[in-house]
Amino acid sequence: MKLIEPKQKPTQKGSLGKSVDRVKQLLEIGQTNDLAEDAIVARFMRGLDNRFTMLHFLQLESKGEIFPAILVGPAGLFVLNISHAKGFFRAKDETWSEMNKSNQRYGTARPNLIKQSKVYAQKLAQILEANGKSHPEIVPILIFANPGVNVETSNPAIRVVLMDGVDSLIDSLFNSPDVLQDTEISYLADSLEIMANPEKGIPLGEGEDFFGRDLHVSEKKAPLTLPDLPIPDQLPIQPLYERLGFSKREWIILAGLLVLTIVLLLGAILYALRLI
Repeated sequence: MKLIEPKQKPTQKGSLGKSVDRVKQLLEIGQTNDLAEDAIVARFMRGLDNRFTMLHFLQLESKGEIFPAILVGPAGLFVLNISHAKGFFRAKDETWSEMNKSNQRYGTARPNLIKQSKVYAQKLAQILEANGKSHPEIVPILIFANPGVNVETSNPAIRVVLMDGVDSLIDSLFNSPDVLQDTEISYLADSLEIMANPEKGIPLGEGEDFFGRDLHVSEKKAPLTLPDLPIPDQLPIQPLYERLGFSKREWIILAGLLVLTIVLLLGAILYALRLI
């Protein structure tokens, strides 16, 4: 699975909350919220292939809150509301109840995690539509990162997954019928990433087409021309025989020697041929 996260994970906790989490981590007193959520994300990464993309810790609006994990893949588009709540809960339709520790009775719980998950899905749809992005039905899923939580379900309005059911959820997503094609998955993932990081949406350069090719035809350069130089009718080249400085008599002797040399060579060749 492909994971898209900001380089530095944002936080909505105050300095006190971050200090408490840091102390818990150092003392190894259970898992902090971020560590528990990272463990859930790691299980998705192990169970899903690269056809799936998860966008995590993204702020889709300039003044909005950090959005829950968004999963896009062949199975569709999902909002994973990963909750760190602990205790005993009951989910019936859209009703969300929590057991009171004092009287062991269920009462209305705040926030209503079922409605909260549905609101996240509706909000994501509004963000995509406001940016002109088409999308399939967005499915909210409520996931609990705390292994000690207990939830009684009776026809809940959305899928509720405990920590020990995460692997089963991953298997169902992996084996679900395809809702989105590869191009649609890339389109949605890229669109959401650019919404969170507008600087990544680099516009086309002036004079370039969609593939970055230059639309302007480069001007042809004029051929290199050399200045006209006067060429004389006759070059002042001295004849070879004049440069050697031989007299007429010397030239005759050289010619005779050359003829004699040729005659001797021919005689030697004929003599050699007779001996064969």
